[in-house]
This record gives sequence, C-alpha cells and structure tokens, in this order.
Amino acid sequence: MHFGHKEFGFHFYKRIFFFFGIFLALLIPQKSYSCDEPLEVNSTDIIPVFLDFPFFNQYIRESLPVINYVRDRQVSQIHVKISRQRSGAGGENYVISFLGRQRFEGMNNEITFWAPASNTSDDTRRGLVERLKLGLAPYLANTHLNSLISININDSLMSMERKPMEDPWNNWVFELYGGANFYKESSQSKFNSRWGFYVDKVSKDWKIRMRPYFNINQSTYSSEEEGDIVSDNYRHGFEGYMIRSLGQHWSAGVFLEMLASTFHNMELNIEPTPGIEYSLFPYSEATEKAITFAYTMGAAQNYYMEETIFLKKQETLFKHAVRIAMDFDQPWGSLWGGIKGSHYFHDFDANRLEFYSGFSLRLVKGLSLNFQSDLDLTNDLLTIPAGDATLEELLLQERAQSTSYQIYTNVGISYRFGSEFSNVVNTRF
Repeated sequence: MHFGHKEFGFHFYKRIFFFFGIFLALLIPQKSYSCDEPLEVNSTDIIPVFLDFPFFNQYIRESLPVINYVRDRQVSQIHVKISRQRSGAGGENYVISFLGRQRFEGMNNEITFWAPASNTSDDTRRGLVERLKLGLAPYLANTHLNSLISININDSLMSMERKPMEDPWNNWVFELYGGANFYKESSQSKFNSRWGFYVDKVSKDWKIRMRPYFNINQSTYSSEEEGDIVSDNYRHGFEGYMIRSLGQHWSAGVFLEMLASTFHNMELNIEPTPGIEYSLFPYSEATEKAITFAYTMGAAQNYYMEETIFLKKQETLFKHAVRIAMDFDQPWGSLWGGIKGSHYFHDFDANRLEFYSGFSLRLVKGLSLNFQSDLDLTNDLLTIPAGDATLEELLLQERAQSTSYQIYTNVGISYRFGSEFSNVVNTRF
C-alpha cells in the first residue's frame, strides 16, 4: 500500500506540471508568421538593387518588396538594366540584364520579354515583374531567404507537344493613326492634322516597312493694316524599306522615299536607294553595343513647285552616302555617335557632312552628365526656289532657306543625394 501511495503521488504531480505547462503556453505570446504580419529577416539577406529603368518604377517596387531599391549603382549588389526596342511589328522587346556587383560580382544574367502591340500598359508591366522575379531568383537563392522561394512550372507546359506556331497574318502588322488640333483667338487661328498608316513585317530574315503619311497645317493671322494673312502648308510622303538579313554581321536592303512638300518646294520627289550594312559586333548584341558601317547609292527624280536657284523645274539626281554609327548601352551609361557623308555625282561640291553624338554618363555616386550635339555641313540644298523669300514666308517659315550649316547642342547635369534607399511608395495625390 505504501508503494502504491508513492506511485499515485508521482502521477498526480506529473499531471499538475503538464497542465501548468499548457497554461503558461497560453499566457506567453508566441511569435507567429501570418499573412498580416511581415516576416522579419536579417538585413544582410535583403539585397540592394539599382533599377536602371525609367518606366513602371512605382509598380515594380510595389510588386517586388523583397529587395532594397537603392538610388545609386555604386551601392548596389545587383544592377538591373532594362532596355527596350520598338519592333517593326508594332510591339516592344525588353532586354533585362542582371549585373552582379560586390558579393555577386561576375554573376550576370539576361532575360528577354516580348510585349506585343496588343498589350495594354498593365499587361506589359505585369510581364516585366514576372521576368524580374525569375531573374532575381538565383541571387535570392544565395541568401537565407532561399527556403521561402519556390518556382512553379505549369503542368500544361511540362506536357506540351511542340508544334510549329501558326500565324494567319504571316508576321504582317498594320497600324492606322491620325489626329488633329485646332486653336483660335481673336487675332489668329491654327489648324494642324496628321494621319497615315504603317505596314510592317519583321521576321528572322526580313524587315519590311511601308508607311504613307499626310500632314496639313493652316494658320491665319489678322491685323488692321494687312487684313488676314493665311499660310497653307502640307507635307505628304511615303517611306519604306525591305531589308534582308545576311547573317550576324551583314544585311542588305532597298529604301524608297517619296515627298510632296510646300516647305521643301517639292511637288513630287521619288527616291529609291539600295544599300548594304556591316556590323562589327553580331546583331544579337545590338542592345548593348553596336558599331555599323553602311553604304547606299541611289537616284532621285524631283519635280519642283517653283524654279530653283539652279533654274530647274525638274531633274534627276544621282548620289551615294557612307555612314558610320556606334551605340553603347552599358552599366556606366550610354554613348552614341556617328558620321554620314554624301554627295551628288553630277557635282562633287553638292555634298553634305553630318556629325551627331551624345552620351549619358554616371560620373560618380549620384552625379550624371548628359550631352547631345548635331552638326550638319550642308552644301546640297538644290531645291531652294529662286528669288528672295518674302517677309511673310520668313516669319511663317513657309519655305526652306539657304544655309551652309546647322548646329544643335544640348547639355545637362543632375545630382541626387540623401537616403540610399527608395523602397517606400506613396501614391497619394
């Protein structure tokens, strides 16, 4: 009996301690992770990312809060550079480059995203976010957050049978556009309209465009001395090309331009021009670096509204041109430039030399320098009408004027400082 009493006491105290433990567990607040409470992680696992893209920034930051967005590349561990190119098919191709820095040095990746012309802005930004998630996954996998990352591949994709894509339009894309504006006050009125359409085809081997366009501008100015002064101008034309790929470095094409313009004294201009181009780097690298050499040679049949300064009402002109162009889009910024020279065969003094250049450089942390300049040395203005322009034509810019050069320059600088982080998004007002 004595032994039984001791056994009873042991089980009694065991039950007391068990229920006391449950009671304490209910009283002491437990750490839990719910959808309403953000998960706390080590700050070293939150990767500083410099997003080098001027569009959809607010949406991207709201959709991807798992990283730290910094405002300067120098303090980032990943430089995400997004470049976009408008396709002849009407859509846009985005190239997303992930450039590792500091602890991710040398860990680079590139993902492309195609946004067709039928995409809404929301479709495009959602697609970009999904590609950003995919591109950031390898970097996040090297942090303690890797246990919280999963990648899902749709079952239908895993079991899909690959079949040739059927395109009833055979890569042809059509786009119509048009617009007009009207302004009026007591002493003047202006009406401008423009319309036209694009026909494009872009495939692996071909790049084709046909684009007729029409522009009408009318201005009326009233004064007590002169009465109504009316200026009617139009500029109608056609531009088209057919370019054939000849590999990763060569391409050849035929270009056609047509023009009817009051400003250019042109009743009708028809100018077919064949040409060839060589790319120093493969065309597949054109989004990051490109140096190209092009040569074109063609003829122009011109019918003028008024007799030109060379006493011509119509003429056929033959000319050729050489162009060298470069374009670099790198983490340190962008650099572009080129030179184009041309002359007419009937008179080598009738020539033109064009220079253009520009850059956007990140000099130091937060400091950027932007520059753009164009210089045209023009000795080939053969369409200028004879006689002096009237004061009205000069003021209303109704016709082109003789000149030997044109210069355009733009320079700017910007500096940003303050907090290194730009994660917070506030959409009020």
